[in-house]
Amino acid sequence: MILSRMPQFLSGKRLDWGLVSLAFVVSLAPSNLLRPWTNDVARLVLIPLVPVTHLGSVLRDRIRPSLDSFDPSRTGADATEVLALNDEIDRLRTLYESSRLDSARLEESLASIRATSTRAGKGALIDVAATTGSVVANSNGEIDGIVRINAGTRHGVVPGSAVFVRGDVFAGLTSDDIGAFISTVTPSTRLPSIGCRIVPASGSDPAQSILSAPGAVLKPTGRGTWTADVASAGELTVGMIARVADDRMPRSALGARVGRVIAIAPIEQVPLARRIEVEPIAEAREATSAVVVLEAGAVPGDASAITGAPGGRR
Repeated sequence: MILSRMPQFLSGKRLDWGLVSLAFVVSLAPSNLLRPWTNDVARLVLIPLVPVTHLGSVLRDRIRPSLDSFDPSRTGADATEVLALNDEIDRLRTLYESSRLDSARLEESLASIRATSTRAGKGALIDVAATTGSVVANSNGEIDGIVRINAGTRHGVVPGSAVFVRGDVFAGLTSDDIGAFISTVTPSTRLPSIGCRIVPASGSDPAQSILSAPGAVLKPTGRGTWTADVASAGELTVGMIARVADDRMPRSALGARVGRVIAIAPIEQVPLARRIEVEPIAEAREATSAVVVLEAGAVPGDASAITGAPGGRR
């Protein structure tokens, strides 16, 4: 009788409810009691998967060797050879980074020379060279503090040389404090004044004449910017570019970009004049390197037509 009821019990709902109840009771049991027999069950389940796992590990090691094979401390490894290879990798990585920085400096030098030659015009010849120096120090806490670069008299730097950053942006002049391997740069925002022409941003091409652009004399504000009064009926808008047009500056700086108009205000006493505020496009203290253009001489040409500099050198 009992045996006849077993199939009914195994196929009935009582077995389902019994298994659910057993699972619930077991889930509440402490893990210390379950760990011994559940680990054994897990091993039984994993036995059929061992061949597949082993084959996968062999294929993985053939396609991509494990990191242990590069461990110089492992048994059978030639530690000296592995360490030498690691040192060679580090050395090559350093040489690559140094070459990349040298390439960037050369590109900046070429950009400055090309911009200088273009601004000079076809009829003029400016015998120039350029040297690139890394910015090694600046006046911390000063908005328009001086900057020092690692290029000096041994590199041909002389007082009053034009300094450029970001290719063709006029950033200042070298001061009289020049050593054999280091120079002090007076930022453009610290110069007493800079004669400029205010041109549209689309007219900042160094090959474009700025003779008809309104003139202005930038004067430092002490906040890292300039102010200037522009007496012109022409349209002035924020974002216009100030380009150097000052006969006191080195020839290589004439026509170079120096600042950007950030504010315009009317002048009550002079209805046709406006007061503008100009910020530097780029500053030497924020750059990693600067290009010093060395002028060996100049032959008269049409540079004044390009820059619109009043009283340009002839």
